[in-house]
Amino acid sequence: MEALREFLKGWAGKGLLILFLLPLAITGFESIVRQGDDPNAVAKVGEQNIDASTLQNTVNQRREALLESVKGDASLINDEALRRQVLDSLIDRYLILQQAQQLGFSISDAALTQMLATDPNFQGADGKFSNEIFGNYLRSQGINKDQLFAILRNDRVVPAFSRSILSTGIFANSGIEHFINMQTQVRPLWVARLDWQQFAPQVQVSDQDINAYYQANKDNLKSEEMVNLAYLELDKNTLSVPAPTAEELQTQYQQYLKDSGNEVSYDVAMILVNGDKAKATLNDVKKQFDDKKADFATLAKQYSQDEGSKNDGGKIGTISKAMFPNDFDKIVNAIKNLKTGEITAPIQTNYGYHLFQLVKINGQNPPSLDSVKATLVEQITQQKREAMYQDLIGKINNDAVSGANINEIASRYKLNIKHINDYSKLNNTSVLNQPAVISTAFDNTLIHDKTVSVGVELPNRVLWVQPNDYRPVKSLSQTEAIPVIKQRLTVEKAKAIAKTKAQSIADNINKNNSLDNVGADFQNLGTTNRLNPALLDEERGVAFTMASADDKLTATTQMTEQGVSVIVGGKITSDNRQVTPQIRQQTAQMLRDNIGQSQFEDYLAYLRSVHEVKINEQNVQTH
Repeated sequence: MEALREFLKGWAGKGLLILFLLPLAITGFESIVRQGDDPNAVAKVGEQNIDASTLQNTVNQRREALLESVKGDASLINDEALRRQVLDSLIDRYLILQQAQQLGFSISDAALTQMLATDPNFQGADGKFSNEIFGNYLRSQGINKDQLFAILRNDRVVPAFSRSILSTGIFANSGIEHFINMQTQVRPLWVARLDWQQFAPQVQVSDQDINAYYQANKDNLKSEEMVNLAYLELDKNTLSVPAPTAEELQTQYQQYLKDSGNEVSYDVAMILVNGDKAKATLNDVKKQFDDKKADFATLAKQYSQDEGSKNDGGKIGTISKAMFPNDFDKIVNAIKNLKTGEITAPIQTNYGYHLFQLVKINGQNPPSLDSVKATLVEQITQQKREAMYQDLIGKINNDAVSGANINEIASRYKLNIKHINDYSKLNNTSVLNQPAVISTAFDNTLIHDKTVSVGVELPNRVLWVQPNDYRPVKSLSQTEAIPVIKQRLTVEKAKAIAKTKAQSIADNINKNNSLDNVGADFQNLGTTNRLNPALLDEERGVAFTMASADDKLTATTQMTEQGVSVIVGGKITSDNRQVTPQIRQQTAQMLRDNIGQSQFEDYLAYLRSVHEVKINEQNVQTH
């Protein structure tokens, strides 16, 4: 039961759903379809062109979504592969639109009208559809109603038509039950892994072996595409910045108090008077207040010329610099020495003369600067380091674009030049195996001009790369291929020795029904299911295929990438009585969706075979 639930929640179930949705995950659709031959198009599907702007806009949207999923680490995105995937998806979209049109599959104007009528974006304050809002939207987009309906119709036709194919997947109920039974199976398992490397010293590779292998495989023996890579690395965390000044600490302290809700502020009331006798009038008002002849609210209502506050006791809320941009500090200096309820002497501002009454002090017990100094120093240091980091990136990028070589840049910014020889495009296991770095290192322009790239962003660091000594893929001569052949034959022969040893161990276990004294160390996985992460993928495929009686062990062997595994299993048991109808329904839907996805991919392949698709590789590469 738990194994089945984990399967539905885990990578396999999610992978199917992602695969199921992928062809539909295209947004930012074109509003105008161009027909005929367009030399600037990136592709032509039937009579319709896919222009560069449509491709680029969709790439940008997909890239933003991917950046969110990888938490902003752009180095994990292979832009070249992304561009190709998006182009393929756009081609699929155009094929579906053309096929739907040919079959008369469409979305009616009535359905689109109903959709717009219920869209909150087009509703007024009364919650009803607003022609005015709708008209403003059309004008802002530079389109009319018919053009909007064409865009929306295409937008809805693609997923609707696709679902009509995806929903046809059929999977028999008996097959569903079999699948559930498989996922709820458990058995005791033990695994011993024989690594090929421990048998490598026993291997002998002769010249005759090498020659025979070369003659049989020379068409497939090719060098990897490689460059020698020189690069500069700017690590943000190693940048040295000056210590914060007293002024910077004070500014950061005030910001800290504000952000933490501990900033000292003052709620006040005021009486405002203008005119030649304003100051004298307020002196008299203050005397009345001091002599307790009237309270401040009464005096405000009688004397204040500020219509917004006079009837509310003169209250204006928390005083801020936005209220008195030129006189704020002067007013605060007068207020902060008051006790709650006291008033200031007359103060002149740009608005006239004021009496201010302190109503309330906010944030009266903030932490002292000294108590949070370490935090403030760290904040200021990070801000300075980030500013210095971004400034250096901009300057180095400008130098790289201007044609400065890597030695000049290194000297100018006191950076060390690092090197990786034989940096490969495929099977790259170097410290710089991020897709973004590989893509940049093999950029045709950089290789041809021998120039420095603009910065490639990695987490908390940026690289500038300069590829040299480019070597394309080429067939290897027998002499050049010797190290490759020798390695392959060594692995092959070592695995053969390991296989013989593993089979002997398995035979011994099957004969004696015991793991004792078999010449291998077994890992006990306990009673486990097919999804146990301790199993290698190759082992997972055979771990539950060996039948076993109640008190018998069954052993088998399985080749793996690292060698040969001996897998021993006890009796297989299965209990699907706890599989709820909901789980059963989810399983059935997942399996049928998977079949529907396969049918959908077959249908797209069919559409590509009956509709002419031309891709302008030059435009795909250059845009």
